Amino acid sequence: MLDVGAGTGLLALEARRRVGPSGRVVAVDVSQDALRECRRQAALDELVVPLHLVVGDALQLPFHDNCFDAVLTRSVLIYLTAKLTAVRELRRVLRPGGRASIFEPVNSASDGYAWNWGLDLSSLQPAHDRIVAYLREHWEHENAMLGFDERDLVGCFVEAGFASVRLSYEYRYDCDRRRPGEITASLRVRPNPTMLSYEEGARAILGDAADDHLLRLSRLMLSQPLTGVMAAAHITARRSS
Repeated sequence: MLDVGAGTGLLALEARRRVGPSGRVVAVDVSQDALRECRRQAALDELVVPLHLVVGDALQLPFHDNCFDAVLTRSVLIYLTAKLTAVRELRRVLRPGGRASIFEPVNSASDGYAWNWGLDLSSLQPAHDRIVAYLREHWEHENAMLGFDERDLVGCFVEAGFASVRLSYEYRYDCDRRRPGEITASLRVRPNPTMLSYEEGARAILGDAADDHLLRLSRLMLSQPLTGVMAAAHITARRSS
């Protein structure tokens, strides 16, 4: 089994407990630091099959054709503009009859990256718009992360030549009040590792005025329910026998 974009090993570490004593699990990632952490965690559990760690790119996997019975990936294609190339690589390294499984957030279904939480933010304009513009300007993967939906992912697997493709789509809408700690976290935490937080953007744009802006925004967010949308696609596919 191959875990592509394994990071610190969320999937690979669990997979090695399931493949059986004769199995083999390989974790590939572009980050050596992430793989070091994966190795550290793997060393804590000795009663499972070995885990092989490889530095490599999802767009050009460092493996021969027809190597694996199964490949999986989680929240990796979302960072890639050339998603079809990556899916073709998944198929290439699979043996005939092999299976692929992916899980990807579908951020195009959400307005979360407008940072408006369903609120009327006119009282905080134009500062809010300037902050959001700054966040987008410094967002390396904006086009890759927002420029697709679940149908595009299915299309990649079909075009790559998989024999069967199955999609499970999850969509969740919430509108509720948040506690002060949740509000603070939502402003301070980076939505993903390649982005800045809203607070970082505010401090870069507003300087000394950032504290007042963040306080006013926090009070507004506490005064009424906030909306949020989460969508994700889980695709399983099989290479022809």
